[in-house]
Amino acid sequence: MSENTRPFLKIKDACRVTGLSQFWLRRGCRDGSVPHIMSGGVYYVNIPALLRQLDAE
Repeated sequence: MSENTRPFLKIKDACRVTGLSQFWLRRGCRDGSVPHIMSGGVYYVNIPALLRQLDAE
């Protein structure tokens, strides 16, 4: 499965796919404004939900 088809990506990979900065994504995960899950201290960004959220803004 390629990076572009996986729904949840680590922040570093999410940066490559979305073009957003690591700082912005990490801050959004901490304050709850970026859709994500956390597993073992690692943030996994929900890419489809994030893109829908950004399109709506």
